[in-house]
Amino acid sequence: MLRTLLALIHDDTYRTPQELAEALAIPTPLVEQMLAQLVDGGYLTVPEACAAGCSGCSLAQACAVRPGGLRFWTLTARGINASS
Repeated sequence: MLRTLLALIHDDTYRTPQELAEALAIPTPLVEQMLAQLVDGGYLTVPEACAAGCSGCSLAQACAVRPGGLRFWTLTARGINASS
C-alpha cells in the first residue's frame, strides 16, 4: 500500500490527503500516518513552506480554494526508486 501511495504522489498530481485516501479506499487518518511514515523513512520530503504553514507561501491561494487545502510532497531518490 505504501508503494501505491508513492506512485500516486509520483504522478505529479497535487492531491489532498482526503483525495489520496479516496484513491486508496482507506480512511484519511491512515493516509496521514502513512505519509508521516514515508517522510520519516526518507521517501518523501515536505517543502519548508508546507511544514511551516501557508503564511508567505506563493501557493497558499491554490490551497485555500480546495477543501482541506493541499500539501506538497516531493519524492526523494529513495521514494522514486520505491514507487517504480
